Amino acid sequence: MSLLPVDEALNRILARVPDVVGESVVLAEAAGRVLAEPVVASHDQPPFNASAMDGYAMRAADVAEGVWLKIVGMSQAGAGFAGAVGVGEAVRIFTGAPVPEGADTVIMQEEAERNGDFVRFTAPARLGHSVRPRGYDFAVGRTILERGTRLGGVSGGGRCGGKCGNCDCRSAAEDCAAGDG
Repeated sequence: MSLLPVDEALNRILARVPDVVGESVVLAEAAGRVLAEPVVASHDQPPFNASAMDGYAMRAADVAEGVWLKIVGMSQAGAGFAGAVGVGEAVRIFTGAPVPEGADTVIMQEEAERNGDFVRFTAPARLGHSVRPRGYDFAVGRTILERGTRLGGVSGGGRCGGKCGNCDCRSAAEDCAAGDG
């Protein structure tokens, strides 16, 4: 009886191991499993241009030293401002809220001086500042997690903005048996 080289023996053994089939698992229950397929974004996150902080949304071109802007509304997470920001106007805005149509900049509340329904700023406006554009975290079609990724508590739902649903997974033991782990 002759001995086989280790590589050949290993190849013969692995050739007899059946392919591991993934199963669809609710992402919230997938911790410790390994992705059988990549997770691809089905939506943009954020799904709209969003404020990165509490403050005021306005047109950057309207901000100048000593100029007061009229506050025409409020935009909160879950309850955006329904109108549009026009020339000389601002909207009170909170972190995560949709940036209203017409606004292109957010200045944080610590750099604002409010007087009734008017606001002026102690810092210059920087176009696009404190605005997280639609799809900034990830956009439709982007691979969020690669095949073979072992899922932990953080890599799961948080990366998907809580909207991923199910994923195709294998258990960690099946992943090792498949030679991927």
